[in-house]
Amino acid sequence: MNHRDRFLGAAGELGVPADEAALFADELLRFRVRAGDRADGVAVGRFGGMPHLPAGVPWPSSEPGAPLAYIGSLDCAALPKIDGLALPEAGSLLFFLDALWAVDASMADEQKYARVVYVPAGEGEEVTELPPNEHDMYDEHPLADPARELFASVEPDLPDWLDSPVEWQSDFEKDLFAKVPHCKELSALVDRLWPGRIPWIGDGFLVGGYSNSAQDSPETGLAEMSGRPEHEVLREWVPLVQFAAPHEEYTNGRFLIRHEDLAAGRFDKALSFCEFTE
Repeated sequence: MNHRDRFLGAAGELGVPADEAALFADELLRFRVRAGDRADGVAVGRFGGMPHLPAGVPWPSSEPGAPLAYIGSLDCAALPKIDGLALPEAGSLLFFLDALWAVDASMADEQKYARVVYVPAGEGEEVTELPPNEHDMYDEHPLADPARELFASVEPDLPDWLDSPVEWQSDFEKDLFAKVPHCKELSALVDRLWPGRIPWIGDGFLVGGYSNSAQDSPETGLAEMSGRPEHEVLREWVPLVQFAAPHEEYTNGRFLIRHEDLAAGRFDKALSFCEFTE
């Protein structure tokens, strides 16, 4: 039984109509992988260490002589499977980010300071030497930290606006509340089925779920840029990974990707939305 089916079965036992529970699950309930230091499961990646890049693929950089800091990697084959998150069946995802520069850049400029690299299974070779850094301004933090093993667990995620006052809600959100009169009971059911849900990013990677935002979410910005309703953008995009940026206090790295690009393996289409949280 997958996570969604478990939720729908429990909602039925509460007497919630099946169509209402399904609407809640489809529009509100998401699941994400938390890959952190808690060693109670299968190892799914590393935070820090040295990257395993395919032969001939250079260390990503923002410009010649300015390599990006390596954040860590995830083993796609080892990650738990989540409905609606079409990660590759095998291979690794590597994440690079110069948070010092990305956090203050415009969205367009930010992308040169961030990179997602997909490495097909069996093609990665460990880099044994750091690339030369020819720009003193980029030398404030190490390009790679000591490696930490990451272990995965699955947890539910719900949008923040469920707890917001009615006057702050969009027309779509008000309409959804009207169609799901048992919304509070179903939210409480999520917490009973999966207790101990952690609202913050933590010490490793978050994969999937909703964007963790102290200010406006990336989806809000994408909606404003495109002139589309935010709920449509939320259906189209998903956080590929979120993490606390090393050596940059109160700064989170976030890569978002369209579901269609994720399913097609177009990781070069992932966008960086680095955020200062204070």
